[in-house]
Amino acid sequence: MNSTMRKYIYIVLFFCIGLVDAHAQIFDPFSLFGKGNPLKLSGGFNTSFLYNYSSQSTGDANPFTYVVGGNLNLFFKGINIPIDLTYSNAQFSTRFQPIPFNKVAIHPHYKFLTLHAGSIALTFSPYTLNGFQFNGAGVEVAPGRLKLIALGGKFLKGSGDYTLNPEAPPTFGRFGQGVAGTYKFENLTVGVNLFHAKDDSVSASNIPAEQVIKPKENLVSSVTFNGTLLKKLNVSGEYASSLMTDDLTSPLDYAGKKAGAASLMSTNGTTSNKNAMNVKMAYSIKVVNLGLSYEKIDFNYQTLGSLYTTNGFENTGVTLGFPMFNGKLNINSQIGLQNDLVDDTTFSQKSGRLSTAFTVSYTPTQKLSFSGSYNNNKNITNFKNLNSIATQNNLVPFYLDSLRLVQLNTNANFTANYQLLATAEENRTINASYSYQKGDQKQGDYFVDEQGSQFQNASLNFFTVYPKKEVKWNISLNYTSVIQGNPDNNSTAYGMSFNFGKKFFNKTVGITLGSGYNTTSTVANNLRVNVANFKTTVSYIYAKKHVFNLNGIFQNQAKSSLIADNTSNTTAAVSLTYNFNF
Repeated sequence: MNSTMRKYIYIVLFFCIGLVDAHAQIFDPFSLFGKGNPLKLSGGFNTSFLYNYSSQSTGDANPFTYVVGGNLNLFFKGINIPIDLTYSNAQFSTRFQPIPFNKVAIHPHYKFLTLHAGSIALTFSPYTLNGFQFNGAGVEVAPGRLKLIALGGKFLKGSGDYTLNPEAPPTFGRFGQGVAGTYKFENLTVGVNLFHAKDDSVSASNIPAEQVIKPKENLVSSVTFNGTLLKKLNVSGEYASSLMTDDLTSPLDYAGKKAGAASLMSTNGTTSNKNAMNVKMAYSIKVVNLGLSYEKIDFNYQTLGSLYTTNGFENTGVTLGFPMFNGKLNINSQIGLQNDLVDDTTFSQKSGRLSTAFTVSYTPTQKLSFSGSYNNNKNITNFKNLNSIATQNNLVPFYLDSLRLVQLNTNANFTANYQLLATAEENRTINASYSYQKGDQKQGDYFVDEQGSQFQNASLNFFTVYPKKEVKWNISLNYTSVIQGNPDNNSTAYGMSFNFGKKFFNKTVGITLGSGYNTTSTVANNLRVNVANFKTTVSYIYAKKHVFNLNGIFQNQAKSSLIADNTSNTTAAVSLTYNFNF
């Protein structure tokens, strides 16, 4: 981090400390003793064990996996100190993990001040810092309408010398800092945030060229707003700008100007500036709801504060919803247009998508209800090989040098519920559902062979509850059909499941038992898969402050085929959870 950026962080931290000092008279250390709220202690402990066995296992892999976790929350005289941790032997499955799997964190809180320390994850926005886990610290200050956040720490661990550990994915050590602030007016909340991250170029060495791993640096910021205008108009939006240097070791010169954000970080010929924006509006006219949304993310928009960012598209959508027949019938519709944003390269694509969606719900009586939805998406991709334009002659039809690919996706869902019986002693309900999905691809006016797929699923569920006896049970029947391209890939599945639950001893002890069986048949090779599972849950509540939960799952999967050996897989899992509150 350069000196300019460090000064900026220090200014914000100094401002945060100043706010704490300005309200210091609220906190009296001597008030921790004597009268006031007593000590409160709450938290929990959880552990789970997983066993997996396969008849094809070579015996080298460890079939046992365990995860241990816990959280503790101490509250005393207005001070709140939460601590959480997670540990698992899954870390030993790989020799190197750039993002730590096991974590310990503490989150003390007092009045308007919260401190986060350890292995934590904080979020500014989807386009800047978005829940990336890191080892470090962060502070939140929220006096009244103002809220400030400052953080810093290690976001990635460097992999070191690749020749010493070639099995590990190469990564550079990454450090990041960020600040964010929001202010809430009467009907509108506005905010700004800034995040900076930079890789340590010496934390990894001897990386092969084919790995295409280079040290990066990123400075990203955004402005947000959310609120209500004109009493009925709800608005929200964000505009973000990300300055990214993809290779800190590049000798190329920066083509832009070293001003503004560019002066706060390292720049060279691999530095680019990308933007993202998202605006939504919703307006109610009596019983009619009208909405408008627009989102645009530049091609190759990136931020080092997020594991993954969808980019290169422009979305525009309109929604309309209104009730009929005194609210018994509700109709909601949505139509949108999506365009792909591409870069200016030799090979380029341009896509347009039109999507429509309808949702209808109808409740003629209190016992009977129906709901259904339908959406149809059309994806058109035009591709042209620009390299051959200069060499093609008039004897070659233009369409042989182009590609027009159309993807059609259709989804439909239907659900019906009917209450058979509703008394103080017994409740019975039956539920039926059906879903259909279809996808096709067309090149020009012709469908592409073996690229279409159809999926159908139907289920019938019967529920029974005895409120006074604290007993409930249900049974379900399921059917699934999958048709994909070649008829040999077609498969069907059907099965049933049963669940039973009962509470004892004044609802302090609860037991749930369940079982299910499912069989799947595939045309190719006459493949058949049979799955049987059993599960149980036992819960115990002691003195209304302590909750114990014991869960157990056993599953067996058997495969049979005409040309392959029969195989069997067994999975068993046991978990114990304890929560307390003193």
